[in-house]
Amino acid sequence: MHEESLLPELHCLLDEAGFTVPGDQCTRLAQYLELLLRWNSVMNLTGFRHLEDIVRKLILDSFHLEHFLNSLLLPVAPRTYDLGAGAGLPGIPLRVLWQQGDYSLVEAREKRALFLQTALAHLTLPRTRAIRARVEDFLAEHDTADLILSRAFMPWRKLLALLSGKLAPNGAVVFMMLEPAPSADAVPRGWRVCAGHRYTLPSGERYFWAFQEAGHER
Repeated sequence: MHEESLLPELHCLLDEAGFTVPGDQCTRLAQYLELLLRWNSVMNLTGFRHLEDIVRKLILDSFHLEHFLNSLLLPVAPRTYDLGAGAGLPGIPLRVLWQQGDYSLVEAREKRALFLQTALAHLTLPRTRAIRARVEDFLAEHDTADLILSRAFMPWRKLLALLSGKLAPNGAVVFMMLEPAPSADAVPRGWRVCAGHRYTLPSGERYFWAFQEAGHER
């Protein structure tokens, strides 16, 4: 299967979801999906094997995430760390749509990191790199981030504890979740919820939570 054969169905699925995508972006999404489906046939990158399921249950998140990130008060060229990037969801589709600043996909597992590097070599996304590293090691060796993304990488309270001091002023940690953001009294000390968003996919309701370190705003 080649990306050209995916394009008509991809266009249809995106139109059905209410998203109009320029031709070059749609072509890059199709290239990524072709690679994902091909690699998925020999290793378990995702739990889905069909284009329709991957688009509706995984890819559409990135479109909603793009709009959410554009609503945050981020620098013009933010430094973004995508932790536990897995097969590049939501990171690679997001990067096709949203190309601000520098973007690092961090993944410790060898096969998934190799897939990310292969996909980026095909797509030539600007200022985007895949790094094989444990998150703890990566954070210790790199500067603070303006934006950190996590999709079910580890329990959110545990990750917030790990990220203390790793954000630039006004930086945000964004979690992709299946339930609404916690109340203020349930948030770990030193953090605050600065934004949230609910959206609906064919598979159900999803949520974005955005945290900032308390007292760390400009």
